[in-house]
Amino acid sequence: MEEQQSRPSKHVCLTHRGLMDISDDPEYDMISALADKDVLTLVRGLSKQEARSPFTDGLFGMEEKRVNAAIRKLKDAGLISSRRDGNDHVYFLNDSRFRDLAHFIEGLIKE
Repeated sequence: MEEQQSRPSKHVCLTHRGLMDISDDPEYDMISALADKDVLTLVRGLSKQEARSPFTDGLFGMEEKRVNAAIRKLKDAGLISSRRDGNDHVYFLNDSRFRDLAHFIEGLIKE
């Protein structure tokens, strides 16, 4: 009797990434990512709850392909993080990057 080998689910993996590319304009990267409707849908959903892979049934009203594309955009902008939980990954917003963006926007407001 062979034991079935447990394999990680297919999804956009963030936990085994290499060094993050350091952008010369991180605010542009974050704002560009957030200019996508699917990304905003994902951000709104993740602001209320974490998401567990795989996304075969979609997430927050989007099909799997759209979810994965939005996750990639958020990842590239550094706005999303994940952690392993068994074979799955749990995705959540990167609070510190959103704080950086909020500080940037607050700095634009003249009093």
